[in-house]
Amino acid sequence: MEYPTTILGWAGVIGLGGLGFVFTITLVVFVHELGHFLAARFFGVKVESFSIGFGRAIAGFTDRHGTFWKIGWLPLGGYVKFWGDEGVSSTPDHEKIDHATAAERAGSFHHKPLYQKAIIAVGGPVANFVLAIVILTGLFFIYGVAMISPQVGRVMPGAPAAAAGVQVGDVILAIDGQKVRDFRDIQETVTVSQGQQLLFRISRAGKEIELPVTPGLIEMKDPFGNKMRDTGIGIGPVVPQEVGSVAPESPAATAGMKAGDFVIKAGDKDVESFADIAAALRESDGPLKLTYVRRETDEAAKKVVAKTYDIEIAPRAGLDTAADIDSQVLQATGLAATVPGAPQSEIVVTLGPLESVGKAVGTVRFIVVKTLTFIGQLLTGTGDYQQLSGPIGIASVSGKVLVFFGIVPLINLAAVLSVSIGLLNLFPIPMLDGGHLLYYGIEAVRGRPLGERAQELGFRIGLILVVGLMLFATWNDLTKFRLF
Repeated sequence: MEYPTTILGWAGVIGLGGLGFVFTITLVVFVHELGHFLAARFFGVKVESFSIGFGRAIAGFTDRHGTFWKIGWLPLGGYVKFWGDEGVSSTPDHEKIDHATAAERAGSFHHKPLYQKAIIAVGGPVANFVLAIVILTGLFFIYGVAMISPQVGRVMPGAPAAAAGVQVGDVILAIDGQKVRDFRDIQETVTVSQGQQLLFRISRAGKEIELPVTPGLIEMKDPFGNKMRDTGIGIGPVVPQEVGSVAPESPAATAGMKAGDFVIKAGDKDVESFADIAAALRESDGPLKLTYVRRETDEAAKKVVAKTYDIEIAPRAGLDTAADIDSQVLQATGLAATVPGAPQSEIVVTLGPLESVGKAVGTVRFIVVKTLTFIGQLLTGTGDYQQLSGPIGIASVSGKVLVFFGIVPLINLAAVLSVSIGLLNLFPIPMLDGGHLLYYGIEAVRGRPLGERAQELGFRIGLILVVGLMLFATWNDLTKFRLF
């Protein structure tokens, strides 16, 4: 992946990052608030304003029901303000509701039965989950699902997989009796395992074996090169290309490479395709270190083992820049991609409507479980707090996704963000929807609401927690992206 190296290039990424951030936040917040709005309208609650963003309105209109729809200048959230609300957090304005007429009471949120207020509060998060399922269903149905062969292409030295005896070339057939079709099935199962031992059924050299593997916290990199720690076992999928042939007496042959070798690194960068190898060779000032894996038969142990080798290699000089420069670099090095008809590590599987819905629901469930697992790890001190991101981090990721991958992955990111915001709002923190649900639950048990002072204290504590988390995440972004 190529990143900008000039101020103008990064200005473009930052500009597109802003657009990507506004798109994802606006979509997710609008649908969240629309969930509250529709539930309130269903129960006859008068909605005074519907805002996307905070602060002074830069655009807006009033509908026939008297609701003022507006866009605030600060795109960091939104709110729906009901009649009788004192502010945007739905705290009651007792001056209004205590002296309300019969007609005003009929449209007052605070005079509605407890179950109706709870449904209105949960309407926003539910709308977020529905949005994610709709987006993912559409993407799965239109584009299909790219399934990656569950064959092991990389094993991290010292990681749980290596300690358990997993080898490059192994094919994962099942985990704890659950069939594995896609490499991501492995990642999802491992992530939600909570560090419990898993039994892997593996195909190796035509034979099936079983290996117990205990996941642990390992350090890895996200698609943009940022370091992160997550529950894993330290394996990666097969690189899509393997060496199909090596030209005799070429630099690659002289260095010892053979057909069937599996290139995993060029310099210090992971290799995902032959184009990565060509780009690294082209950009190197001299000989480039290539790391590759070769499967060999251990005669003493009577089994196939994977061995890793490092070589230094440089293409012959005299390239014609008018032709396909990458192909020439590889030819001048003596490397050729795998022969036509060789198995691909990734295939696109088309899904029907019902299959797409099921896959979307499963993906949302996985995001929820993964998020809750991460929060549990943070609370127990085993998680990586640097993975927390605020507006700057979201904007950065949005921009990179839009620049390097396009609009479709950005829509997919919006689905993931929608699940995260919906889940976050269900946490029992005053000011959030989950805090309101907590108050309603206490009221249902006690038979009467908490006192006004207790509710006000709760909202203040909730405000401190939310603002503190936002500041911490923003500081985390500033240090992560070296913006301070």
